[in-house]
Amino acid sequence: MALRYAFFPGCVIPAKYPHFESATRAIAKVLDMELVDLPFSCCPPTSNMKLVHYDSWLALAARNLCVAEEQELDILTTCTGCVSTLKEANYIMRQKPNRRRKINRILEKAGRHYEGTIEVFHLLDVLYDHIGLEAIEEKCIYDLNMKVASHYGCHLFRPSYIMYPEFLSPSHSYVPTSIDEITEVLGGEPVKYMRRFLCCGYPLGANVDEDASYEILREKLYYIKAAHAELIAVACASCFEQFELGQVMIKKKYKETYKLPTLYISQLIGLAMGIDNETLGLKEHIHKIKKLLPRLQERTGRMRATL
Repeated sequence: MALRYAFFPGCVIPAKYPHFESATRAIAKVLDMELVDLPFSCCPPTSNMKLVHYDSWLALAARNLCVAEEQELDILTTCTGCVSTLKEANYIMRQKPNRRRKINRILEKAGRHYEGTIEVFHLLDVLYDHIGLEAIEEKCIYDLNMKVASHYGCHLFRPSYIMYPEFLSPSHSYVPTSIDEITEVLGGEPVKYMRRFLCCGYPLGANVDEDASYEILREKLYYIKAAHAELIAVACASCFEQFELGQVMIKKKYKETYKLPTLYISQLIGLAMGIDNETLGLKEHIHKIKKLLPRLQERTGRMRATL
């Protein structure tokens, strides 16, 4: 039986990086996941509306939760900002009864009512926890044979008491490993590097201090290159943008060249599954992965994915 989710691609990915969405839909089909499109709105992000009018932010986020609740579907999103917003809204509405009653009065004007019956997951969580490494490996027809530096981003794991409350237990570790473990079953080599969990710097560049943003990115790229990584894997569109465009800016500003291709996690998996380059959108990237494609080694007895 196929796993079914309410698909929440967010605003940034469909508008700026639609190939992340097409890659996600493609690997979902191969992995027997059904992504259900529903009339969602903007999440909206915690970095702007929440600071201006808290109840409006929460009501809009809760409305999205209601849309999925009405279909009895958990939400799967490809955006770390969206998963952060929707998980936080779900937490607040469940933990604070007075706030829930107030927001439900607002929602009633739009014919909605929040019940708190569904969960919110990032694509990476679904792949790792729901689909599983073994199932992913079974669908791969190629070994990547590439050295991959993982970057998880900030919003995916923070704050931990909302994003991953199980990490607060002594029996769990806060250190993320999912992209690295997925890389291994894809036949790639996960690379450990200094400052691996440092922010990519994108929020500073977007809102505060562009120079500081590139200084942070420059430090990360230095350590990634020093570890002999050949590409970067991310789970966040904003992090992708920072690595992709940031390398161009660092070359102009500091005369340092990196040329490290950056792939969203569904693109990386799609490579190993044999999904065509057009669906994966590999030609849309500034830093091409073309030079690494000859590294792909076909696994015997495996059939190419058909979409």
